[in-house]
Amino acid sequence: MSRTLKSFILALVLVLVAGVSFLAGYGASQRTVSAAPAATRALPGDELSERFKLFWEALSWVEKEFYRPEAIDPTKITYGAIRGMLQTLGDQHTQFVDPQEQQISETQLRGGFEGIGVFVEMKADGKLRIVAPQEGSPGEKVGLKAGDVVTHADGKSLAGLTMVQAVSFIRGPKGTNVSLTVVREGSAEPLVFEVMRAEIKVESVRGKMLPQGVGYVRVSQFGVQTRGELVRVLQELLRERPKGLVLDLRSNPGGYLASAVEVASQFLSDGVVLHEVRANGDRREYRAKAGGLATETPLVVLMDRGSASAAEIVAGALQDHGRALLVGEKSFGKGSMQSVRSLSDGSSVHITIARWHTPKDRPIDGVGLTPDVAVSLSTEVAEGDDVQLQKAVDVLLGGQR
Repeated sequence: MSRTLKSFILALVLVLVAGVSFLAGYGASQRTVSAAPAATRALPGDELSERFKLFWEALSWVEKEFYRPEAIDPTKITYGAIRGMLQTLGDQHTQFVDPQEQQISETQLRGGFEGIGVFVEMKADGKLRIVAPQEGSPGEKVGLKAGDVVTHADGKSLAGLTMVQAVSFIRGPKGTNVSLTVVREGSAEPLVFEVMRAEIKVESVRGKMLPQGVGYVRVSQFGVQTRGELVRVLQELLRERPKGLVLDLRSNPGGYLASAVEVASQFLSDGVVLHEVRANGDRREYRAKAGGLATETPLVVLMDRGSASAAEIVAGALQDHGRALLVGEKSFGKGSMQSVRSLSDGSSVHITIARWHTPKDRPIDGVGLTPDVAVSLSTEVAEGDDVQLQKAVDVLLGGQR
């Protein structure tokens, strides 16, 4: 192996394990800055090289014999090595995120980005499905609909990509176009949509009064601005003196832990929101904050298989305290917490550090929450006919089970 390439990779490895910031949950409960672990920082170059002896040997043979030397990219090799290392731990939530993917995640949770304005999910079969286009967004204006499966972006297949990777091909600078190939139920042939990207402001909370006199609150993620948005929506709805509230957490992938505690606190006057349980048995208790606006208003929570992480924290807390019945489908079951260590080149490693339990000490990871009233959303339901929401309203008004 050339001394230059080896020196570059060794330097890049040292850079990657340098400065970090701390986050927890799908997003974060707190952010602190620390240096790399002392044992790693103190290793001399020779000892570090010895630890990676097999890596250097393998890379040396690749450099000497691979038929396309121009394809040997030190950064890609390092990223691949980190991903492989984390995969050996056998934890799907402990993972490496490159700088572009990390930026997408952060901008989404901050409440704004440049793209086409559709909420998406990655199905178990690896297909990118549109959950809903944001009202007034470029995606809605060209005719994209909930349930559409996006197969290609600018001719590039999205098969085999993670959701963040797929989204990175759809997003882009405002004023630029992206061509999306979509499979839609009922259409014999794939559809192609040309969409001009724009600056998208993500409102994580929206609300409205339903005809039955019930307030409807939809929380799509738990981001930086979620608490403020929820307070504004609740203030508007409560002025209408609703008979009760439906809190919709369906297809909510989670977000910042602190935001989850703040949202739960709007509906709980007191009590534990969740327990954090470390591998060594250490426990931390997160309690509801005082001053919630809707702590006495009758409440029902909607959830489905896409309700995960912070969404499950809120739903589990409200269920355990007897504050709300859960209506819909069993939740995803993401009950672990990650420290997201931000690396100096903008990438990050997400490391599982704990599990969280509901106030009654129920574990959620790999289990999920079971609804009090089970209602599946059939694919045969006519467009606009939300049977889960209707059942939630029935339960709220008449106690129907």
